Amino acid sequence: MAKPKQFRSEQTRQALILAAAELFDRYGYGATSVSDILEYAASSKGAMYFHFAGKEELAHAVVEEQHRIWTAEAEVLASAQGSGLELMLQLSRTLAGLLCTNVVVRAGIRLTFENATYRDPVPGVYRDWVGILTGLLERARDQRELRADVHPDFLARVFVSSYTGAQVMTQALGAELGPQLGEMWEALLPGAVHPRKLAHFRAYARALHCGDVVVTRPL
Repeated sequence: MAKPKQFRSEQTRQALILAAAELFDRYGYGATSVSDILEYAASSKGAMYFHFAGKEELAHAVVEEQHRIWTAEAEVLASAQGSGLELMLQLSRTLAGLLCTNVVVRAGIRLTFENATYRDPVPGVYRDWVGILTGLLERARDQRELRADVHPDFLARVFVSSYTGAQVMTQALGAELGPQLGEMWEALLPGAVHPRKLAHFRAYARALHCGDVVVTRPL
């Protein structure tokens, strides 16, 4: 059992991460100061520098927490039984849901977009995402859900790039992410999926991202 002092210290650390996430999500890294974070967290400068060397280290902590949350969800899906491509589409919806409901996830993703601001960028987040999708797409290939000429690692990188672009466009337009992702999958799936199974996976993607509940079964 953690001692009370250790528990309070961890509470302070988490409060700083959450406050930073709230402000990074609203205003971005560059427009948020340490003073802003301390005021929002109702914390002291001493407490801040006990846990973090500065704003950049705190930003990295937000990204790491976002990555931990997302990876936990992704690993649950990746370990499930069933269609590799269906699970990948479910993961797309899961991340969209987290972006809508979890400020740490939103802030962490925004910070990865802004990583040119940092001295130390955070490429590991994207590498891990590509790795998880590659595993699901290798399963989809073995299940003959993909076209014969499709390489899972290449396709995973394309999907991650497209998903990231959809997020950026959604933010810029003030639109909803779900329909934007539905359009993305509508465009990408024909080049990836075995023609006999395309109707099923297009309908499945619409059901997940746009509320269309009519899903046909693949042949």
